[in-house]
Amino acid sequence: MPRRTYASRAIAVLVLVAVLFWAGVYDEAVFAELTEAWQKVLTMLGFTDQLAAVQQSVSGEVTKRSLPAVLTYALLYTGVCLLLLRLLLPARHMRLILLLYGAVFGCCAVLLVVGRLAGDVPWIYQLGRRLIDFIVSPLPVIGLVVLLRWYAPATGR
Repeated sequence: MPRRTYASRAIAVLVLVAVLFWAGVYDEAVFAELTEAWQKVLTMLGFTDQLAAVQQSVSGEVTKRSLPAVLTYALLYTGVCLLLLRLLLPARHMRLILLLYGAVFGCCAVLLVVGRLAGDVPWIYQLGRRLIDFIVSPLPVIGLVVLLRWYAPATGR
């Protein structure tokens, strides 16, 4: 890899790690800003009543925060994690990484729906919440980099 490309990639990795660290340390401030922004947008579009109804139906075991803010934070955080993984790992691993992330998000959705259909079962919601907390964290990045960079076969598959 040319020296310039390596330096650019290293700087990008450091910036993304700093963004993840900042988002983790200041998550309350980030959620407050996202909540306020979504409140303004939904008020402007006239959807505040619908948001209140949806928010009311979400169990406190899942989240006590604004649902649009939580979804936005999760998507942005996950996007930064995926970009970081793309910079740290060969491109051939991205399909597997996307499948793994998709499977975990799918499991989260299934757990939350089952918890709702089973009559608001707290332990199912809590399990789903723990899985969400895991996937929206740097832990999958750390684990996947170690597993795919150093333990995966060096073949071009």
